[in-house]
This record gives sequence, structure tokens and C-alpha cells, in this order.
Amino acid sequence: MVKIKVNLRERSYDIIIGAENFAELGKIIQEYHSGGEIIVITDPLVNKLYGNLLQKNLPGKIKTIEVPRGERNKNLKQAMKIYDALVECFAHRDSLIIALGGGVVGDIAGFAAATYMRGINYVQVPTTLLAQVDSSIGGKTGVNHPKCKNLIGSFYQPKLVFIDVKTLTSLPVRELRTGLAEVVKYGVIEDEAFFKFLEENAHQLNTVAFENETTLRGALKLWQTIIAESAKIKARIVEKDETESNLRMLLNYGHTVGHALETLTSYKSYNHGEAVAVGMVASARIASRLKILDNAAVERIIELLGKLGLPTEIEGLSAEKIVSALGIDKKARGGKICFVLPEKIGKMAIRCDISEKIIRESLRDMGAK
Repeated sequence: MVKIKVNLRERSYDIIIGAENFAELGKIIQEYHSGGEIIVITDPLVNKLYGNLLQKNLPGKIKTIEVPRGERNKNLKQAMKIYDALVECFAHRDSLIIALGGGVVGDIAGFAAATYMRGINYVQVPTTLLAQVDSSIGGKTGVNHPKCKNLIGSFYQPKLVFIDVKTLTSLPVRELRTGLAEVVKYGVIEDEAFFKFLEENAHQLNTVAFENETTLRGALKLWQTIIAESAKIKARIVEKDETESNLRMLLNYGHTVGHALETLTSYKSYNHGEAVAVGMVASARIASRLKILDNAAVERIIELLGKLGLPTEIEGLSAEKIVSALGIDKKARGGKICFVLPEKIGKMAIRCDISEKIIRESLRDMGAK
């Protein structure tokens, strides 16, 4: 197993990454469990796949709360149902919440942990690639508002992030790809060597290697390396800027346009990674129009995303509607829309001085009407 420390003084915690390591969780989790009830928050499919495996390796009484699958269900209505269930099972400050599932489960379970009784301990056990490399790390918790994704939330760090990469074998191809968008993001924002590693191994980053025992071991080793490198990059950034006042905004590369696309299509046309992939290309094209990024780098980003099966163009939306949706983005400053833009692969800039004209032109370059 690989252990990565997120150093945040009294809020520090470990990210533990292994393969077929669920059996270790019960022993590890006792450090964070003071004897109260353990509440597992998950969704029906993940509960069916991993609920029994998790519970048999946990100490004490276990209560399970299921939330519906899908980004559209990450809202205050579902959060209230979680609060109701926590009250019904007499959860107190010595209770422990375990978020078992993907990003939706992790975000809403973390939000419930942050706000129930003004904060109780929780542990992230992410089962999707997207959650393993991104949403489970860094303490961002929250729910969506109908007009903006993740508008309601708080920074609340988990006590532990526990990852078993074997859970990736249960993912459909599209779900694996959505996590790869965030992986590519890490290479672009901080580590060109990692980006090159992804270019060289893009042909192996699919579900085919999971299909027989002879290739499974090597595939899990590759994924463990990718998840560990992604987690190290995110941990370094979070350590320097826990509450996204400056440097951590780099992690939003691709998310400004990406969140707008998700909101405009009511989370139906794009999953999160697909929207972020399109957003990364949009930011790269804006950077190119500003002449801070050369065309060769833009093409490398587009080519890698395309090899991984991710979209790089916009279909069926007008540039005007997208720009309008950007206006309520959480990263806006003083009425200005801020973008994280690549200056080269591995180096970024935050710009809040981009004209709407350049944004619209860049979006139209990608197929927006």
C-alpha cells in the first residue's frame, strides 16, 4: 500500500492507496472511531457491490444510508434526508460517517458530516476513479443549487481517505474516462513528466485489461501509480492553500466552462469529467488567443483527451448561453470571470481580465453556436 500525508496541521490526514486492501480498513479505522455508531452513506449500486465487503471489515454497529445515484440528486433535499436518518439512528459527535462511493456520495456525505451537530468525523472510501484522484481529497464538501454546481458547501477535511484500486474493475468505460479528465488536469497544471507518462500509456487506460487475470495485476499496478501521482499533486496544492484563496484555484482548470456545461444541460448531456475535458480545451484555446500558450501545446492537450475517449468540442449550445452561465461561477472575483489558463504544460496562470469576446470566439472555435 502507498501512504500519502496531507499536511494541514491539526486537520492532517493520510491517503492510503492499495489493491484488494478492504480487509485492512477495519483495523485502520479504529484510530478514528471512539465507539459510537458507524454510519455508511452510499448509493444503491455501490452498496450492492461493496456494502457487505466493507461492513464485514468494520468494528461495531453499522447503519447504512442510501442516496440516489446521479449529480442531480446532490441537493439540499437529499441532504435533509440524510439528517433525518442520522437523527433516527441517534448519531452523535462520537459517531463516524463513512462515504462509500463516487463523487456525489463523497460530496454530500462530507457536507452532512460538516454540518450535522456542527461537525462529526468522516472517512472517504472512494470507489470511482474521479473520486479517488479528486473529490475525496482536499475537504471540499457540498451540494448543488439549480443555477450553479457546488454552490452550497464548506471546507471540511476527512480523517482518512482509503482507496482500493480494485474497485475500478467494476466501472463502465465511460465512468473510467470521466476520472481520466481530472488525471490529465494534474499533468497540465503541474507536472509535464506526468503528462508525458499519460501520453505514453494512453492506450492501456481502459477497462480491457481488467477482463482477465493475466493482465489484471499489471493494470492495477498502473492505476495505483496514476492515482498516487494524482493524489500527491493535489495534496501538495491543498497543503499550500486549503480554502482556495489563491493557489488551489489551479485545481479548477477546465471547471469554469465545465460547470457551466453541466448546469446548462441539467447534468444530462455531460458527466463531470466530460464537461471538464471540454473546459480544459476551452481554457487552452483562450490561452492560445491571448498568445500565452503555443498551438503545439493546445494540440497535445486535445490529442491526449481524444485518445482517452473524452470530448473536446461543444455540441448544441450557444457561446452566448455559456458565457451567461459563467457569470455566477464561484470563482468569479469582483464581477469578473476568472480562468485558470496554461502558459505551457506544467505551468499555469490565473486570469480575471479576459474579455467576453475572446471567450465567445474560443467557444465558437470548438463548435458552440
